[in-house]
Amino acid sequence: MTLAVWGAQPDSLRIDSAQLALLDSIERQFTLQEVVVTAEEKIERSSASVIHKEAMQHIQPSSFTDILQTLPGGTTKDPNLTSTNTIRLREAANGSASSEYDASSLGTSFVIDGAPVSTDANMQYVQSDQSGSDAKRNSVGAGVDMRTISTDDIEKVEIIRGIAGAEYGDVTSGVVKIERTSKPTPWRARFKADGFSKLLFFGKGIGWNNEHTVLNFGLDYLNAKADPTNTLENYQRITGSVRLQQNWEAEYFRIHWQSHLDYTGSIDNEKIDPDIHNNREDRYKSQYHKISWNNLLRLNNARQDWWKVSLQTNISTEVDKIEQTRFVQLTTPKNAAIDNMQEGEATVSFLPYKYTAHHAVEGLPVNVFIRPKAEFYFHTWTVEHKVNTGIEWRYAKNFGRGQIYDLSRPLNYSSSLRPRPYYDIPATNQLAWYVQDDIEWPIHKHVCLDVNIGLRGTSMLGLGNRYAISGKCYLDPRANVGFNFPFSKNKFYVAASVGQHTKMPTLLQLSPNLLYMDLQAPNSIISTDAETMQIYTHIVNPTNYDLKPARNLKWEVRGGFSIRKHNLSVTYFREDMKDGFRGLMQVEAFGYTIAGNAYKRLISYDVTGNGSRIYKQGVEWQYQSPRIQAICTRFTVNGAWLRTRYSNSERMFSTEQTPGFVNGINVKESYIGLYDWQEGYTRESLNGNIVADVYIPKIGLTVSATFEATIFTSSKSLTKNGRPVEYMSVTDGQMHPYDDAAASDGVLSTLIYTYANNPRSKVPFAGYLNLRVQKSVTKYATIALYVNRLLDVLPDYRIRKSDGTWVNQHRSASPYFGMEINLTI
Repeated sequence: MTLAVWGAQPDSLRIDSAQLALLDSIERQFTLQEVVVTAEEKIERSSASVIHKEAMQHIQPSSFTDILQTLPGGTTKDPNLTSTNTIRLREAANGSASSEYDASSLGTSFVIDGAPVSTDANMQYVQSDQSGSDAKRNSVGAGVDMRTISTDDIEKVEIIRGIAGAEYGDVTSGVVKIERTSKPTPWRARFKADGFSKLLFFGKGIGWNNEHTVLNFGLDYLNAKADPTNTLENYQRITGSVRLQQNWEAEYFRIHWQSHLDYTGSIDNEKIDPDIHNNREDRYKSQYHKISWNNLLRLNNARQDWWKVSLQTNISTEVDKIEQTRFVQLTTPKNAAIDNMQEGEATVSFLPYKYTAHHAVEGLPVNVFIRPKAEFYFHTWTVEHKVNTGIEWRYAKNFGRGQIYDLSRPLNYSSSLRPRPYYDIPATNQLAWYVQDDIEWPIHKHVCLDVNIGLRGTSMLGLGNRYAISGKCYLDPRANVGFNFPFSKNKFYVAASVGQHTKMPTLLQLSPNLLYMDLQAPNSIISTDAETMQIYTHIVNPTNYDLKPARNLKWEVRGGFSIRKHNLSVTYFREDMKDGFRGLMQVEAFGYTIAGNAYKRLISYDVTGNGSRIYKQGVEWQYQSPRIQAICTRFTVNGAWLRTRYSNSERMFSTEQTPGFVNGINVKESYIGLYDWQEGYTRESLNGNIVADVYIPKIGLTVSATFEATIFTSSKSLTKNGRPVEYMSVTDGQMHPYDDAAASDGVLSTLIYTYANNPRSKVPFAGYLNLRVQKSVTKYATIALYVNRLLDVLPDYRIRKSDGTWVNQHRSASPYFGMEINLTI
């Protein structure tokens, strides 16, 4: 046979089948000796971790969430597949649970086979059930739900935590690059079982025409429960993928084409046991079905490989549906059935004391991504350049019917929202361009300057002139500079990076639902025999036309070495995102009339603004030894010190301590304070892992023992100044300075809040021993098992409360087991 080598001259290398088989066997043996079961830190300008297929197989993941434990300072968590899993890069103590800081996960871009995954058109939430079954499954405005990403067909994952290249946009926190298998493989089957889930996968790769044509396909099914003994709450996922790759070689050109067709479906269920609950009708079901088609066409010169052009396209559509039923029993006998859709006074009836509410949400998001790009390679004197430039167009639209329910039988009778079709919400069109130059300059035989400098511009098209971002181009300059000091097979490096990253608002943030304020007459008394009542419906448009993108300024310095396969990397970083998305209270004085009587009161509502700040700093490190042949063992030591401060970045209205009536005045409806305070908290953590992995190829055994240590975690609430800087009066609806005269007023003085200085809450050392084992039982089968928290060290500790007293805390942990079998035919 003849093996054509790309980039070679007309001469060809001839290898017969026996020689090819021998080379393949030698290559596999060499690769097995270098198997790495942990993430590897890239020795480059910006901090990034690479997790290869062997490491993922050793982790035995159920979803992409499990892979994050391999990052420096990562911690092992038991699978939680009945709740949304979002990513939190470089955040202390597993990040914030508050939705006010979701800009961090929303700004982490997942790129699968070169195409980004968009969630901008995701609106699947029950608008009146933010504290019930839907709340823990709601990922609207929070980015990618990692439960939906299968890991079995992944060849390599690169997680960029530092400054991403200019090619990657619509991002603030980091980039997750996923490359799936695209080569001939034998039949593969995997079955995994643990206490909470079961997973089944099979797939194969076929190559022909000297492997110029490759077809890969895979199918997996996951069934998970919140509790092994509870069959009424579970999560099911099925994913399927067909991937075709074709290469053509001509005298002057090479053409590469790949086309991927993917399906992901999931069903999230929760029901109430009718045998032990009176609310027998209560149930929740969420369905998600996504089809995506990804294509890449690449062309380059076969003789002079100095340029390359490509076109990437991706189109995806989803059919999403939520169905929720709830038995509602009112706490008060008279509650209005609000179905008025017009501004003004209306007569409404009352809700029944008991009823069953049915609510559905239908979404049909469509996302389109198109990116033509070009790469050029050239030299100027001794400097080598790689210039990468391109443009992108991203389109997002939801064609679904939205929230569907009977206004006379709502899930939440106090909701201020009404149904609105999603297809009425305008689409977003995002246009971006970028240019980047990778420079390698060998200054000296032992010194090489490595520079990556780029610029990216992003604009939103088609928005009305009222939007502040309309017609503006947001520039993201990014630079990574490093010095490599190569000596024979050893390498030292130091690097510094800085860059701006921008995430544009989503559809729902740009075009939120109208709010319906259903106002009653103050102090009105409803008689028990009344059949109707009078209300005034005030319609508010909460669109914030001044909303801007979330922008994160990041910088880091790092250094390390690779000496005789001893690899060390240390990184110090800082990130400051001052304009993350969050709900901000707005207030207005509104006058209305009911039954001929005029009233006036302050009404408040939330708009999406740029009011969150997330400040991150920390140190990450990883050391990896060569495999010690005498004991077949490699050691990896990694960890991270992280400090994250979550706070507001704008002044805030608040009524949290405002009393009801003072001197006969309803204070909440008459006055409100504007506070210039720091609402939030600082979290800090220090984690470290010591991994010893043993690989004995002669018997096909891989064992890794990880001692996972959390040196400490801590949390401290920010000090809040409870004195307002301004206040609004219902009399004129204007803002007034809150001076000493206001502070001494009998009513206005109630706007001064008192806050205790909460002490820092610190949780001391916790240590766990985790074990993972893989064993080849035949040339076709491998059995694997894992045990989390096989042993633990959890000393008791005390915490101090705000009143100065101490409380003893006792901790305990339970082991978590799982096992799987892999078949290769």
